[in-house]
Amino acid sequence: MGVTSAAKVNGDLGAEDGLDELVALARMIAYARQVAQDVKLQFATNCLDLALEAVKQEVGEGLTRDLAELSSPVPLVSIRSH
Repeated sequence: MGVTSAAKVNGDLGAEDGLDELVALARMIAYARQVAQDVKLQFATNCLDLALEAVKQEVGEGLTRDLAELSSPVPLVSIRSH
């Protein structure tokens, strides 16, 4: 294995770790959103909806299907097109 191959493997592991962190963050936001909704904090719920959708967009289309249980009523909007 050359230096280039080792760098690629380490880069892939770093990307996978980053993706795992984003998925964990999405789950934490979803939990906080549910708690805010349970105690009827509408503004906090709306803010957490937006945060959850932003994280799901960062994760990407492939894992968004895996995170379907973390759905929120916010429509998908691309922030890059605005």
